[in-house]
Amino acid sequence: MIGFFVRGSRVGSDTEVELDMKSLNPIMIRLCVAFALSVVSMAASAQSLPEAVSRNGVLYMTGGIGVDEAKTFLALAPRYSLRLMLTSGKGNYLADVDVNIATVDGKPVLDTRTDGPFLYVMLPAGRYRIVANAGRADVITLVDVPRRGGVDLHVSLQESVTPDAAAICPRCRLSARLRGTVDGG
Repeated sequence: MIGFFVRGSRVGSDTEVELDMKSLNPIMIRLCVAFALSVVSMAASAQSLPEAVSRNGVLYMTGGIGVDEAKTFLALAPRYSLRLMLTSGKGNYLADVDVNIATVDGKPVLDTRTDGPFLYVMLPAGRYRIVANAGRADVITLVDVPRRGGVDLHVSLQESVTPDAAAICPRCRLSARLRGTVDGG
């Protein structure tokens, strides 16, 4: 027997309750344990997913490594006006790419290094100059961001020849298959 004290809602109505562990429903115990485990699992999963970052008033999100992150990016895509996908010339997704976004008249908007093959940015409508570099050469692209909706931009880059800098992202191949952008290899 387990005893505990319960204070009643009426003045002076204190009640002592005894709880018999044998009388607890085994199914309820299992459900409570399953619920607790699912909450812990969801919290751990949520911690690993990318979060939006605001820098100089520009909201952006970068990542997309693995199936869970790729699904998150696909689900959140409509919220961003510019959606970059960064790949090598062979179609492999790239991470650690330096990306600089500026207005066409040269005013800096965002300068960041990607955490995965996707960079989603919330920009006002207008024309922008994007410079991306994975270690070998700059790729410069002009893009028009519409007033409504957004624009998807695929940037193909030459990756670095050094194995530790801007290396091909091997875990990203799962993400690519999810999007249907990479053939079986």
